[in-house]
Amino acid sequence: MENALSTYIGKLTGRFSGIKNSIKSEDTGRESQEMLECVQKAMTEWCEAEKFFENVSEPELVDYAIFRIEACKKRYMYLLKKAKDMGIKVDL
Repeated sequence: MENALSTYIGKLTGRFSGIKNSIKSEDTGRESQEMLECVQKAMTEWCEAEKFFENVSEPELVDYAIFRIEACKKRYMYLLKKAKDMGIKVDL
């Protein structure tokens, strides 16, 4: 399962790279840059949550780690959708 999660996170990382590289020159305004920074931060937080889950051993913290992963994932997906709505294209 750990390998599958790593593969999935790798694919999402690739998508973010596509977003960053596909911004048109006229769309490089402050708002687009801020959105990209938010998406990147959300992705980083999600990766950190995954790493925390892999290293936690206390039963009380396992539930927290799972909740954190899901929360970070949903935030990232939301921001990614908002970026697409702003016209920031993703090269897959």
